[in-house]
Amino acid sequence: MRKLLSSLGLAVVLSMVGLGAGAVSAAAADPVADLRAFVEAGFHGTTDAEYRAWAEVLATSTDGPTTRQAATDALAGTDVELHAFVDGGFQAAWNADERLRLARVLAAATGPAVTAGVQAALASSDPSVWSAFLSTGLAVAQYADDRLMAATMLTGGANNSGPALDAAAQAALAGTPADLREFVLNGQFTARALDVQAAAPVAPAVPPAAAPQPAAAAATTPAATLAVTGASDKAPAAALAATAILTGAGLVLLARRRRQA
Repeated sequence: MRKLLSSLGLAVVLSMVGLGAGAVSAAAADPVADLRAFVEAGFHGTTDAEYRAWAEVLATSTDGPTTRQAATDALAGTDVELHAFVDGGFQAAWNADERLRLARVLAAATGPAVTAGVQAALASSDPSVWSAFLSTGLAVAQYADDRLMAATMLTGGANNSGPALDAAAQAALAGTPADLREFVLNGQFTARALDVQAAAPVAPAVPPAAAPQPAAAAATTPAATLAVTGASDKAPAAALAATAILTGAGLVLLARRRRQA
């Protein structure tokens, strides 16, 4: 792993896990921050067109089903009904959706700070407490949980996979809440992959194949041929043929000598 970090450089590793210069911000944020600012700013229009435009924002921008339906109904009603909705009638529907947002946060919570914070907010009957947690308390609690999670990824921690994750976790803990959130959500997995790669056994080098040796020159004599090629199924037949020739020649010579005598 030291060789890997040395070759890549710590800055490159941190860049790969989403930290350092150019890191993407992923800080925990109010799920409807812009819409909440719009609602809390209130309505300051006077014309029917301005009333309608304000209600249309709630009907098309909110992630809360109760507010969206109430705004849609107001837009379909009379001008009086529309004015009543915009002038404060929306608040009950908005509060119902705030509790729904808290429930969503609780269902997705992975750390003790967020869990405790959202439970405390839900235990209150004051809608302003619900909105306060969503707008500011959630980010604070998420940051605490992210720091706790990153600490377990340091060397010696229960969640550590190796030096790449340790280096990335240290950098995330020293960075901004956005850096830390990005690391917990995404960067840690890139660092873990680097650790797995570094720990993988290196396959042994395969030696090059030996060059084929030139075949021995074929001998011209039968004996040399047998010595090079070894015994074969043709050798006995050749030996028998040679024996028969020698025997035949001997008999012919013996017969000639007898005739001369």
